Amino acid sequence: MRASDSITITPVANTLPFSRVPHPPATDYASPMRIAVTGGAGFIGSHLVERLLSDDHHVLCIDNFDPFYPAPVKLANLADVLHHPHFTLSSIDLCDANALSDSLAQFQPNTLFHLAATAGVRPSIERPMTYVRLNVDATQTILSASLRHGVKRLILAGSSSVYGKDQPTPFREEHASDIPQSPYAATKRATALLAAAHAPVHPVTITVCTLFTVYGPRQRPDLAISRFVRAMLAHQPITVFGDGTFSRDFTYVQDTVEGFLAAMHAPSGFHVYNLGAGKPFSVNELVSTIERVMQTQAIIRHAEEQKGDVPTTFACTQRAEQQLGWSPRIDLEEGIRRFVAWMQSANPVYFQVGEPWSLGIPIDDS
Repeated sequence: MRASDSITITPVANTLPFSRVPHPPATDYASPMRIAVTGGAGFIGSHLVERLLSDDHHVLCIDNFDPFYPAPVKLANLADVLHHPHFTLSSIDLCDANALSDSLAQFQPNTLFHLAATAGVRPSIERPMTYVRLNVDATQTILSASLRHGVKRLILAGSSSVYGKDQPTPFREEHASDIPQSPYAATKRATALLAAAHAPVHPVTITVCTLFTVYGPRQRPDLAISRFVRAMLAHQPITVFGDGTFSRDFTYVQDTVEGFLAAMHAPSGFHVYNLGAGKPFSVNELVSTIERVMQTQAIIRHAEEQKGDVPTTFACTQRAEQQLGWSPRIDLEEGIRRFVAWMQSANPVYFQVGEPWSLGIPIDDS
């Protein structure tokens, strides 16, 4: 979407907004701050925006409203903040350097969270150039514009996909792989390297928060947890790829957001932190947890393993714990319980799965 394009912002009823989920007291950074969030209308970004506004910050939400993520879903994500007096929405193409520069010049943020990215392993195999443009090119545009307009702190969302499939577990920040398993993983590795190259030669602090299989209210409906819960609520079968032994470090979105806030206190220079639960669960264990929470039995169908999937993700969070004072608080069973409660009363717009969200049932994007 170009800067000249417009969208109709219509409030959409939402349920269980993130701002109503209990969270620790506001942290001690100066308030109010002026903070920009790219991808702020997405799943994780909208939760971060709400959290920042609840701490009385002024927030610029920058989002391109790409067709990959249907606009009605993103508007539902923002339903509770659209009319907040400290909230500004800018719908621009993040590769449009002039539009991005204009937006930052008007808002003058001192901190920028870069969460925008085109996600998904399997779609990246089919459309690699799209991922290069929207992940790598856009990140460079954001880095350049941020430096030009005096942003002092940049916090980027990384991906556990950068660790590949042959690393020792748990994954440590220094173990990022140079043999990515998908174009998506390659683009996320490239964005981290771009950030690392800028920090030593510019007066800016850059932090990469490597995310691990984030889930919770508002997650995309094509992801495994959403598909499984929705199918089980309707007493329909679920599809498990392979034998169900692939494992993921499922991390609840509230913990992820708290990790982003903690990253605002990262030391100067360039740093990378894993934000994961630190305890992987196999898909079979995930299904068992959902069955236990919902008190129902899943009807399971198995399908062939999907290209690009890695066998496990497993975060070592020691660095984040020691340097940021962050650690995950919500275990998988509690997170699933909160997600099921949200899904039972959520806006139906979240569950209308169609193109381009019908390319399979990915475990995660991270």
